[in-house]
Amino acid sequence: MFKRYIAILGLIFFCCSTAAENRLVIINATLIDALNPTRLATTVIVENGKIQSILSAGDIADIQETDIVVDAQDKFLIPGLWDAHVHLTFIPELDFKTSYDLFLRNGITSIRDTGAVLDHLKPARDYAANNSHKAPRLFFSGPLIDGTDRVYKGMEPGFPELSIGINEDSDIEKIVDDLVAEGASFLKSYEMLSRPTYLKLLKIAKQKELRVTGHIPLSIDLLEAIEAGLGGMQHIRNLDLACAFNADEIRLERQLLLLNDENIAGSALRSKIHKSQRYAAIANFDKKRCDAIIQQLAINEVFQTPTLTINSYGAKRLFSDPLWRDTYQFLPDAVRTNWQSASIAETAAGVSESAIIFNDWSMRIVGLFNQNGVKILAGTDTPIGYLTPGFSLHKELELLVQAGLSPTEALRAATVAPAEFFNLESEMGTLDVGKLADIVVLNNNPLTDIRHTQDIYRVISKGVIY
Repeated sequence: MFKRYIAILGLIFFCCSTAAENRLVIINATLIDALNPTRLATTVIVENGKIQSILSAGDIADIQETDIVVDAQDKFLIPGLWDAHVHLTFIPELDFKTSYDLFLRNGITSIRDTGAVLDHLKPARDYAANNSHKAPRLFFSGPLIDGTDRVYKGMEPGFPELSIGINEDSDIEKIVDDLVAEGASFLKSYEMLSRPTYLKLLKIAKQKELRVTGHIPLSIDLLEAIEAGLGGMQHIRNLDLACAFNADEIRLERQLLLLNDENIAGSALRSKIHKSQRYAAIANFDKKRCDAIIQQLAINEVFQTPTLTINSYGAKRLFSDPLWRDTYQFLPDAVRTNWQSASIAETAAGVSESAIIFNDWSMRIVGLFNQNGVKILAGTDTPIGYLTPGFSLHKELELLVQAGLSPTEALRAATVAPAEFFNLESEMGTLDVGKLADIVVLNNNPLTDIRHTQDIYRVISKGVIY
């Protein structure tokens, strides 16, 4: 499938500068989304960046001479996809223009950047604003909001500057207001926040109707965070600790470790805590306790972005597949060379038992999320873990299905659910009249095999064929 799709990337698509004022008429299409029934032999008319009408079989479309017509006979239309967890600035050598191009060519018309210093993100933001048809829709949190011993401060290898550090004495409301003034539409919390600081952040965000997603701070009980207004979680991070039958005991142990008497870097302190507690906690998994937590996640609509592509990194070892490494060819030279050599080196190393344990636990938890009605978002953490932008989202969809979601439910995680996170479901996520015209035309039906999302015929972003 990847070889076929890589060949498709080499084709010359309709130019992204097609005049936006020309109507786009897609005829003979089969429409698929996660909420509506499948609609056969339809005509979709796009104008001014929106779906203006959807005509059923037998209805006559008034096709005008200036219309751009796409014949979608035997094709399948789905809404534009989201990658709900990306980091545009994580690898400076991987420029945002390359990432934007790969997202769009892979049918990803919206992305959610979940952690970047605003000054570093500014070029990508400006480009998206001024070259709208050459970039996916960009939603961003700004920096990770971490504690005093912050993890991503740009001072240790592998931990670039992505964060700010706050404590109880910080003017949190001003910090939040400044982020919103810069365009942030949600907040990303991180693991080293103290309990009082985190609760204050959640309170302020709730007052301002902002969702806070991120890593649950190691200082707090997950149920307390949910009750305080938690909006989302990334990587299922720290649910492993909360689901242990001795969760209260290990949380007290963490409180002592968080005192950081050795004064080590935040990145090292976090790693030390996870190394000492994660796998012991998974071994002490209490299903009754975990079911109760998961039910609260569902009741309180705490959105989950499992990022199975990154959680399965050490077990499924996507980077060890030569077909996956073929996707590196679209990256800048320095990144491609580094990823190729590093992937081969890591492939030579054995699979660790801990990687298998964490992979199996993650897949199991996502299945429980789905069974209990927890809202799931498709996100990848690209470019971390040799996850090529764009391509990795399709692997995430495959993994969600392997974890127990149906293809329709996986499609929902990449279309409807991200729109719901931002309260934009009236504008995005399905193929309906009045919705924004972000559309992917596929050669095969993704409901019969989710891998068909990779077999792309055309991508329409903001009403324009890319």
